[in-house]
Amino acid sequence: PVKFAYRVPFHASQAFVDSLQADEGHRPDLLTAQVQSLYGGSLFTSIGAVITAFTFWVAYYLYTHDARVWPWAVLVHGTQAWRMATAWMRDRDPLAQERPRYWLQRYMWALGGAAVAWGSAPFFLLPHPDLAMICLLMLVLLGMGSGGIGSIVAYRPAIYLWLIPVLLPLPVALLWYPGDLHQALAVFALAYLGVNLGFGMRQNHMLVQALQAQFDNAQLVQQLRHQMSLVERADREKSRFIASASHDLRQPMHALGLFASALEKRLAGTGEQLLVGNLTRCIESLDRSFNAMLDISKLDAGVIEPQIQSFPIRDVFRRLHMHFAGQAEAAGLSLRFKPGGKHVTSDPQLLERILSNLIQNAIKYTEDGGMVVVARTCGKRAHIEVWDTGIGIPQDELPRVFDEFYQLNNPERDRSRGLGMGLAIVKRLAALMDHELTVASTPGKGTMVRVSVPLTDLDALHGMNLEAETVPSPIGNARTLIFIDDEENIRESMKLLLEQWDFEVLLASSIDEAVAHAVHHHEPIHAVVSDLRLRNGEDGLQAIARVKGVLGPDLPAVLVTGDTSPEQVKRVHDSGLRVLFKPVQPKALFSVLRQLG
Repeated sequence: PVKFAYRVPFHASQAFVDSLQADEGHRPDLLTAQVQSLYGGSLFTSIGAVITAFTFWVAYYLYTHDARVWPWAVLVHGTQAWRMATAWMRDRDPLAQERPRYWLQRYMWALGGAAVAWGSAPFFLLPHPDLAMICLLMLVLLGMGSGGIGSIVAYRPAIYLWLIPVLLPLPVALLWYPGDLHQALAVFALAYLGVNLGFGMRQNHMLVQALQAQFDNAQLVQQLRHQMSLVERADREKSRFIASASHDLRQPMHALGLFASALEKRLAGTGEQLLVGNLTRCIESLDRSFNAMLDISKLDAGVIEPQIQSFPIRDVFRRLHMHFAGQAEAAGLSLRFKPGGKHVTSDPQLLERILSNLIQNAIKYTEDGGMVVVARTCGKRAHIEVWDTGIGIPQDELPRVFDEFYQLNNPERDRSRGLGMGLAIVKRLAALMDHELTVASTPGKGTMVRVSVPLTDLDALHGMNLEAETVPSPIGNARTLIFIDDEENIRESMKLLLEQWDFEVLLASSIDEAVAHAVHHHEPIHAVVSDLRLRNGEDGLQAIARVKGVLGPDLPAVLVTGDTSPEQVKRVHDSGLRVLFKPVQPKALFSVLRQLG
């Protein structure tokens, strides 16, 4: 991971903002949750209310033998049955979640009926000469009023519809009858009603706010996922565009490189050799740009597998010094390395590629002073740091320096300063090997980039020998190969080049022509080279498989492609064939053919 933090602005649509600001009456999701909350506690509350009502009227009748309690008992139990039936029917409605307003209306009617039934008790049972029965009635009604708040607090109108019919008739009835005690109890009941209304309103406000926050967060998450999907789609489209453009550009570049190599050999020792040399250098510059994009595609496709091993960091530093010392000296800069005798655990080639890109970038942006590459011990890790005295990076630009094609202070896209892919490759390689990447910079003073690599305690070092660059020379024996490509100019340029290397070349533009050569050629065929993308839906993998079907599965084969999309890179990698990416440098082609020989 790259250690710097920055914020990506998120702009929601106006419709989305308006939906967040809508009141609860216009929020279908909030209304559905409120109805669910009302019905969620309805059964439990109804059972408790039935037990309370039954216990009260039985105790009242046994103590007073007052028959006025019978009609009230029928009324209250009837409304309780109504509430439970409503809840039962909603539970069996498969469309209940889709029509919350209908079931809210049914709930409110049943709740209102139950509240009126409970609130009518004073008109059935008062006046009564026994103070204990009056207090029992007050206790039951006040308890039912406050006890029911928990199940109806989600919907504010339900609070009013329950508390006022249940608690208000009691003080009205008490005030109707004379006596200071009745009036005092009435005042107490009114105060209790006010307290419970206030409590219910506060609880409702808190619950509605929590529900709104929950749904707002859900909408934000949904919006964020949508934005992420758009970004991912744009990234895929960008990758496809780059891969397609890269393929279309690699085709003529591939042919141009082959023609230039053949021309350079023919014009050796003439006055035109200098012009051909300049042409070759231009082709090599374009080739480096294409290879940078290819490296990105390979990393995105996941076909690069680190070869983790233990090795002394001084070996990597030595190769880097040999590579960059001359370049730094030519620029008037100092370049020092301080390995400190450390052994690390990493992939030496990939780590060298990371440090190579960092040093090259430092040289590019340093005009005076120099660079130092140092390895420091920090716990169980080695911090390999590349310091420079260059122009530095502004703080607001730090998040972008590891993006593809981004270059600081190069709006004119000067190609001498590279393509802007070096640090993007550094970021991906560091992530691939789980090496922490840190960058710090001060404008006008310089930049430090740190790669954190695990230290190793192993004494034995298993280094990786890097292959020396192969210089083309005659192979020695004439050999025959089949070359398959659907573009004539590439076939002709390849034939011209390979014949200079003592190859007999059998050209084919399709799978059928290649198979015909394999069947009818009387001399041995030593290899097959095919382009990946052929005409009429054919591809090089099919072509090589058909030719091997005629000449045998052990026939050496090379696949050439200009397609650098991550999917195609992974596909050709999984084929197990030797793969060359266009534009193919003659030196690389010669090396592969020599190894096959």
